[in-house]
Amino acid sequence: MALKYKHTLLLVDDEKSIIKSLKRIFRKEGYEIYTALNGQEGLKRLKRLKEAGKPFSLIISDQRMPGMTGAKFLEKAKEIFPHAIRILLTGYSDMDAIVDAVNKGEIHRYLTKPWNDDDLLLQVRQALEQYELVVENRRLLGLTKRQNKKLRDLNKNLEKKVDERTLEIEQKNRKLEEINEKLEKGFLGTIRLLSSLVESLNPMLGKYMMEVACLAREVADEYGLDRKELDQIQVAAMIHDIGLLGLPEGILKKDEKVMSEKEFGLYSQHPAIGQVFLQFVESMDPVGAIILSHHEHYDGGGFPNGLIGEEIPLGARIIGVVADYCKIVSIWPNDFTRFASIAQKYIREMRKDIVITDPKEMRQDIAAKIIRLGASEKYDPNVVTKSITENNGWILGKPCCSNY
Repeated sequence: MALKYKHTLLLVDDEKSIIKSLKRIFRKEGYEIYTALNGQEGLKRLKRLKEAGKPFSLIISDQRMPGMTGAKFLEKAKEIFPHAIRILLTGYSDMDAIVDAVNKGEIHRYLTKPWNDDDLLLQVRQALEQYELVVENRRLLGLTKRQNKKLRDLNKNLEKKVDERTLEIEQKNRKLEEINEKLEKGFLGTIRLLSSLVESLNPMLGKYMMEVACLAREVADEYGLDRKELDQIQVAAMIHDIGLLGLPEGILKKDEKVMSEKEFGLYSQHPAIGQVFLQFVESMDPVGAIILSHHEHYDGGGFPNGLIGEEIPLGARIIGVVADYCKIVSIWPNDFTRFASIAQKYIREMRKDIVITDPKEMRQDIAAKIIRLGASEKYDPNVVTKSITENNGWILGKPCCSNY
């Protein structure tokens, strides 16, 4: 949708060439742009703008700057302009900085260097659209409160007047509901965009999470859940492993049983990192809980919290089954000898002299068998039953895409 307001941006980076590049990108968009070369200068600029009564929309800050990090600057900037959109520019090696900025500065998103100009423009436009919806929401909420106060002050005998005011409020409440729905749809759109960006940065991880999202929704549908619950499970599946982005690709391709202690230590942090991306959007709390718990085991042997049985959210139990199935089918090695070596850690009687007539079907059969063997220990047996038929095929007839 078209932006309604004239927006003011602050760009903070200690490299003048970066500031120049950002100004060049945004020049044609009609934004009013201010710049600063460090956090202290940026804070002074914001304070002067606030004292002048200048409305402010969005701040983009680099993370690594002398004197004050971008995360610290955004935390302080929030105190001056709490409603401004805050974006952190960082590299993949700065995951701790990202988490710190999310926790303290409540950044709305982060962008990696080097960026794609078109993606950067799209991200900023979507952020400003969300900002406008929030501003309009606050305006209408304030208007509704003022109207309610007037209603309380009206004479009870003025029935007609009360009826007119009530109707007006109902109309405004409907508009508020529409705006809130647009906000949520906008956030879901951002999740889908984030999923697409993951696929462009790591095609294997992005494709794998989309496979999991598709099948998880189909399995969840077997439980007769409503549309909202199905959407929550699908969204959680779309980004459930986003916390793995910062890890070496070698770890992504490894099964848990063959990881070193150090590798598993890094790997085990990704559910909590994934939840961090959603923790400031209250309506997404159920999605965050699913992401945090998708590596919990039905018998309590999983991580990060050792939840047992139905303490684990249903969506997480579903994703736990579907994700492992898709990982075996799509990510385990194509070479049968290496594939069989991993499978033997789950299936003791795994034969090495199997004649492979259909590699895809063989991988699906072995994956289904491993899932069945994990029922009641690693997996919820009811989810396994709803997911896999007696002949080791998916009830829904939509097996994951493999590498073949």
